[in-house]
Amino acid sequence: MTKKKFNFEIIKRIAPYILSAVVVLGVVIVGSADKKKSGTLLNLDVFSNNSTVLTTDQLSELYIVANLADIINLASIDDMASNYVIANVMSDVGQITDGHIEKKPVTDTSNLSRGGIFEYTVQEGETMKDIAARYGLTTDQIRWSNNLKTTAISAGNKLYLSKQPGIVYVVKSSDTIESIAKTYGSNVKEIETLNDLELTGISSGMRIFIKNGTLPVRERPEYVAPTTTYNYSYLGDTSTRKNVENLGYRYGLGGPYVAGQCTQWAWYNRKDLPSNLGNANNWARKAAAAGFPVDHNPRAGDVFQTTAGWYGHVGYVEAVNGDGSIVVTEMNYYYRSFLVIRATIPASAVKNFNYIHKK
Repeated sequence: MTKKKFNFEIIKRIAPYILSAVVVLGVVIVGSADKKKSGTLLNLDVFSNNSTVLTTDQLSELYIVANLADIINLASIDDMASNYVIANVMSDVGQITDGHIEKKPVTDTSNLSRGGIFEYTVQEGETMKDIAARYGLTTDQIRWSNNLKTTAISAGNKLYLSKQPGIVYVVKSSDTIESIAKTYGSNVKEIETLNDLELTGISSGMRIFIKNGTLPVRERPEYVAPTTTYNYSYLGDTSTRKNVENLGYRYGLGGPYVAGQCTQWAWYNRKDLPSNLGNANNWARKAAAAGFPVDHNPRAGDVFQTTAGWYGHVGYVEAVNGDGSIVVTEMNYYYRSFLVIRATIPASAVKNFNYIHKK
């Protein structure tokens, strides 16, 4: 019986692979043993207890160990692979600087599953503008997400932020996803997808992310609701405002008239008018003397004027509606200096005012 000749060619072809596997395994064993001696064995505890950095070398080592464990079917393969995945997540949410993966100062990641919402702790010396620039947000989005009237913040303050431009919104008991989408500038599918709501829906008190969302004027924390009805009379008739919308306080407009008063706003919109018209009750008379057409027929771009009250009042005509009513903007209508509103003057009261046209 003939003996089969031993095939050395197969051994020659696989020898390099066997040798490589032995070398890699040896490196891993020695490296791990060295870390055991130094008390810095690379595992999940390293990440949870190390508040400063994770090196890219450590991340690479995790990758090699996880893959090698998979190849030789070690009992600890699940733990190793899990550690590598966690390390990768840390890499994604951190900043790599000088070979380290630095963790951002996020204090609570419990909300990260909903649209990338997270709680941020303000650091010493930081301004809201700094934080907005870092995360690609606007200061208004940060203010509205945290119900803040101003941009003033202090070290240690907690802020809810989002990983994309938009607002963080707290769901009310009366809300539906449809009503939220309509009110805050989004759509149902986007809200459900970004917040993982396809199965759970929304509930009162839940924080959700609305991409590129905006708050209606009356829901903004800086909104000041009118408290006084201030009517101007002209020739014995009263003009009330409809559809009043608060446009906020306007500072730094400049011009020749007293800051914060109705005359400053009117001149700001009509800089072609003379700078010496005086109090509002003199505007129509002096403007006419300066050659500006004045009558009781409004046009968009006019200044409307009344002599009612101690100083009179002026404002700017934004538009003339088809029903004869006019849309106006005006400052200090509610006895609040610098406050600008937009409102509609009914057609029945339109003729009660003088209108200063352009030449």
